Amino acid sequence: MAPILALYPGQGSQSPGMALDLHQASKQVKELFSLASEAAHTDLYGLLSTAGEEDLKQTRNAQLAITLASRSAYLRLREHGYAFKAHSGFSLGELAAYAGGGIIDDFTLFSIIEKRAALMDEMSEKATKTYGELGMAAIIGLGFAQVQDAIKASNLDGVYPSNDNGPAQVVVAGLAASITLLKPVLMEMGAKRVIPLKVSGPFHTPFMEEATDSFLAFLETQTFCDPKELVISSVDGSIISTKEDARKHLARQLAYPVRWTAVLAKVKELTASNTLSIAEVGYGTVLSGLCKNSGLDLVCRSLGTESAIQEFAKETTI
Repeated sequence: MAPILALYPGQGSQSPGMALDLHQASKQVKELFSLASEAAHTDLYGLLSTAGEEDLKQTRNAQLAITLASRSAYLRLREHGYAFKAHSGFSLGELAAYAGGGIIDDFTLFSIIEKRAALMDEMSEKATKTYGELGMAAIIGLGFAQVQDAIKASNLDGVYPSNDNGPAQVVVAGLAASITLLKPVLMEMGAKRVIPLKVSGPFHTPFMEEATDSFLAFLETQTFCDPKELVISSVDGSIISTKEDARKHLARQLAYPVRWTAVLAKVKELTASNTLSIAEVGYGTVLSGLCKNSGLDLVCRSLGTESAIQEFAKETTI
């Protein structure tokens, strides 16, 4: 069986009831649910069993649930005998990647998520009170550099590229009014669509800068280790080499754009010289889709449910 290069999804991949099939299938996953619930001071099995879509959209609930689903899928794959070669995660997913790469344990992981979500909500609320309505929008048909050029040409304040998802998909965030005014500029430059996103804050922009120092101070109180396996940061596509490097990247991530294009370039480099199975280890198909549309000829298998993992095991052990 080829080792797995694991990609872990970020916020937006949540769904009611996710990971409950993994919980039912595995004693280790049941133990993970208990540990995560203790670290987060929340009954996460109860949350995933009863929460609807709106409840799961709340930053804290979404981040805890998504990470629990990713770590549950990781455990199930390990139980099937799969080894992991490298890890990377989209924004929030970077935390799951750190756990997969041996930088942090699961209790630390969920403790950090609890703090991260609180800081993000706090900064979003503060920014809204200070600047007014904020938002995010997905730009389809333009690349990151083109969107940067459009923002510069428009002379609009308070809007920034926040997610570099692929060669023709970028997310911007900031003042809702500025995003509205930016839309015709983007369309004139060749954007196919500008889609408002239902997200609670201007994440990965300078609006979150104030939170980075306090988050880093918190991370300094948590136990980190040097990576035991390869970990690629979504902040800049670089390899995390030390525990200090890991802390700095996690703190910077709050206010810096997600550079997923750089991550996939590194994934392409690794798969060119190694026999690896690329897998979205967590619920949903967002990252599999970004691989497909990357222009890099990357095939990513979605392995976030018990049935998908069982089918993958049958195919790869024949």
